[in-house]
Amino acid sequence: MRIDLDRVFEAFDASLDLIDDERQREVASRVITASRDSVQRAVHDLLTQVAEEVNEAVAGAAHVELVYGPDGLDLNVTSEAPGEREPEIEIAFADSEIERLTLRLPAELKDLAAVAAGRGGLSLNAWLTRVVGQAASFEERAERRGRRHGRRRKGSGDSLRGWIGG
Repeated sequence: MRIDLDRVFEAFDASLDLIDDERQREVASRVITASRDSVQRAVHDLLTQVAEEVNEAVAGAAHVELVYGPDGLDLNVTSEAPGEREPEIEIAFADSEIERLTLRLPAELKDLAAVAAGRGGLSLNAWLTRVVGQAASFEERAERRGRRHGRRRKGSGDSLRGWIGG
């Protein structure tokens, strides 16, 4: 999907019509023109943060990437075919490997968890074990993906990928 930043700048240009004084309008126009690169970078940084959050939330089922192409900024979304998805970790332990844990939960949260467990045909203990296992599996997959791709959590403006045309 092409990110059309021209519409952002058209909105700025439309605001110039509100300035009656010709000289002030010209100064404002020059400020807008001069800020174009900064605004583009700010939009890029914002969308990069959104893409990172989406990638974390969908846990490998899809991948969102922001790329500079010959025509400008593109948002690429790829989904993983169901057969390609990493299998969830199934947790099976021998009775000798089980440890007791006291978990303190607000009563309302315990009731919600019990309802969710019942819907899944599981005991509360089995459901909680599955949920903790899935969360740990998600974190492990995210860590492996990060190492495999040489990635680290990026801050605003840390990197720029793709082709930049002029």
